[in-house]
Amino acid sequence: MNFSQNKGYYPSVLDHKPGFFLGTLLYSLFKNVQFAQDMSDTLRQLHRQGTVVYAIKFRGHFDYLLYHYRFRISRLPYPRIAFNMNMSWFLPLTYLLRVLKFQVSYILKKRQIPDPFENGFFSEAIQAGTSALMCLVDPKGFIQHFIHAKKDPLQFLIETQKRMEKPIFIVPQLIIYKKTPEKAEPNLADIFFGFKDNPGIIRKVALFFRHNRKAFIDFGNPVNLKSYLEGRTLERPMEEMSTEIRQMLVEAIDIQKRVIIGPVMKTRQQLKEIVLKDNDVRQAIEKTALRNKQDLKDIRKQADRIFDEIAADFNITYVQFFHLVLTRLWKKIYQGIDVDHAGLAVVRQWAGRGSMIYVPSHKSHIDYLVLNYILFEHHMHIPRIAAGQNLAFWPMGYIFKKCGAFFIRRTFKGLSLYPRIFSRYIKQLIREGHPLEFFIEGGRSRSGKLVLPKTGFLSILIQAFEEGFADDMMFIPVSISYDRILEEKSYEKELAGEKKQNENIKQILNARRFLKRKHGKIYIRFAQPVSLRQYLAQKSILPHAAVQPLAVDLIKSINRVAIVTPPALIASALLASHRRGFQIRELLVTVNILYNFISNENIPMADSLKNLEQTVTETLSVLFGRKLIDRIEDIDGKEAIYYLQEEKKRELEYYKNSIIHFFILNSFAAVGLLATRDEIKSRTAVFEDYIFLKNLFKNEFVYDNDKTIEEEYDKVIHYFYQSSYVSYTNDSDGYQLTRVGYDHLPVWAGFARSFIESYWIAVRSYLHMEKSGKKKSDLFGRMSELALKYHRHGVIEHTEGISVATLDNAIRYIRENVLVQKQSSDKDNSQANERLTALGRRLYALLHFS
Repeated sequence: MNFSQNKGYYPSVLDHKPGFFLGTLLYSLFKNVQFAQDMSDTLRQLHRQGTVVYAIKFRGHFDYLLYHYRFRISRLPYPRIAFNMNMSWFLPLTYLLRVLKFQVSYILKKRQIPDPFENGFFSEAIQAGTSALMCLVDPKGFIQHFIHAKKDPLQFLIETQKRMEKPIFIVPQLIIYKKTPEKAEPNLADIFFGFKDNPGIIRKVALFFRHNRKAFIDFGNPVNLKSYLEGRTLERPMEEMSTEIRQMLVEAIDIQKRVIIGPVMKTRQQLKEIVLKDNDVRQAIEKTALRNKQDLKDIRKQADRIFDEIAADFNITYVQFFHLVLTRLWKKIYQGIDVDHAGLAVVRQWAGRGSMIYVPSHKSHIDYLVLNYILFEHHMHIPRIAAGQNLAFWPMGYIFKKCGAFFIRRTFKGLSLYPRIFSRYIKQLIREGHPLEFFIEGGRSRSGKLVLPKTGFLSILIQAFEEGFADDMMFIPVSISYDRILEEKSYEKELAGEKKQNENIKQILNARRFLKRKHGKIYIRFAQPVSLRQYLAQKSILPHAAVQPLAVDLIKSINRVAIVTPPALIASALLASHRRGFQIRELLVTVNILYNFISNENIPMADSLKNLEQTVTETLSVLFGRKLIDRIEDIDGKEAIYYLQEEKKRELEYYKNSIIHFFILNSFAAVGLLATRDEIKSRTAVFEDYIFLKNLFKNEFVYDNDKTIEEEYDKVIHYFYQSSYVSYTNDSDGYQLTRVGYDHLPVWAGFARSFIESYWIAVRSYLHMEKSGKKKSDLFGRMSELALKYHRHGVIEHTEGISVATLDNAIRYIRENVLVQKQSSDKDNSQANERLTALGRRLYALLHFS
């Protein structure tokens, strides 16, 4: 901007390109300061629409310099004027002399000091779109406008806005030099050099030179002054409006600060005293002593040990060190971390609205490491993590606690004191403003798909909300996907019936072998945050009644943003249709069938899948290198033939299951269409099979039931119609399969087939168990024997779906739906077995489609 010379020269203006040496110094100092990149486009857009005024909490000449030159380097709207700030020490000599000349001339002529507010200099600059800087909490400025009746910058902006067509955007911002949480009690450094919230010049300069490479500028939500005034009456006092806006901006800055460095920290001892001296906990201690006839002192010691077992002992130094370790680790074992930056930006915006509760999927021990790593990397305070007691082994338990983990036992059964102390500790963390993280599935998914939610921890959170420990809670569903998980070998063994090995230091040492190879990428996607208060209002339910529906909805949200990775897509295509030999061109046909559906439904997928043919070739090469598939070169050398290793299919099954929820409803309909041998497929019969399969596998999948089952089914059939798989009969009460349908529908049916086979074998094994009188512990062995036998004879195609997890779900279905009326009499036993036999026949019929 060319400032009008007839308005004078003022020391609050920085609009001059510095000299070579000064410019080199300033740019080299400030270029490393980071800021939220998603705000770049926003600031440029605001500048095009109106005038940008940056608001900082406290007056700071150094801050003005930093914002001016850092934004100037990045070609963003940078502040050129600062209200009530004298920058004489930093002005070029020629301009400083002009300022002095103008000031002296003005004083001699008008007998008063020139005021840029009164003579229109600031007004003209703001109306011309010049970006400015203002401070919100300014003792000197307050004295000026409160006692000496000088212009308040906020009141000035309001008056100027009334004369402008274009809006003034006030953007609250702050700079953080280090992420160390503030402590409740100040130390000597705070007293002598200024508090961290408002450091003195010595502390500020020292912080900058020590941490300038880690310094971070953050922004709050801009205030559109024009929109603000349009929503207010003209008679409202100016001072009242400026006070309200100032408070809004200060709160926005404080909220963003808490998002980055977290709440003011109480010591672990302070938290212990609050929790153990709570009335409910004290009463529980006294009742336990009375019931067990033990000395009260002994029970108090027990309570003290329980708190120590549970509580985190957060130390930012450990977090920073662990962050450096993980940075090196990720480079060793992964090809990158693919983060949904737009989703993360939304999470940042929601972070100040209430207690943050991160709810990630749980496929690997890497989950809680990588999520916290990404949050820390993107300048967000990391949550306190609910970790299983199995991870409390030395030394990792100690390190995890220092990094914010608190430990929870797998079950509270038989415990009276532990759950009281645990729940009160969680409630206090929420009251203090700490973000939390827990895995709603309970443990890690061994199958690849999300398991049905466990609601124990969620019920504690909702109880905390109900009891007033938080005004609101923001649940952040997060999907974490992998090209390859580290635990695939151990999962394979556990699903085959082997007992899970407890975590210990030996496993950590053995994990060095993972450093020798890359495991592809990690993908992190954030779903739309869920406000608990809004959720309760929309559902019109009380908090205690919301636990189960909210848990299911959180799982659904995670499933919606789960990403289709190349290994998952290729594994799905292979297991659905290419279980024996195949060539790449044949595989591409199947992959395209699935890819077209993914594109049609706007399902999230990895960017690499945009070049489909190249990705398929590369993924097959990776699978061949991992010895999951074999390759036979064609005799004439034109095209290789690949085939699956039977014993390796379970590993592929895991990655297929990670995205199966996107395809499973289509699979149910495809099975129904193929199961009947009639030329005209009855809508009623196909729909009945669809309902049956959906109900049969209700313990396997979390369905996205946003539509009625009829609407859901009709949507699937309509997609099949659009894809030319089926045509409608004249009366629209049936379907006829096309040639394309006979070719492609078996691909869709393949997703459900392994589960149908597993349940059929479970039924036959259960019948055998009933006749032989064997125990359930023998059932999985019987299932495995039958599966191998039937696979050898070609009765079933899949053995990889036979697992302990599937068996448990099948037995649960049988007992809840088939044997529910079984009594002790022979007649009732016979009827129950007949129902079980009928279920087996129906499953067998669905397996052997045409």
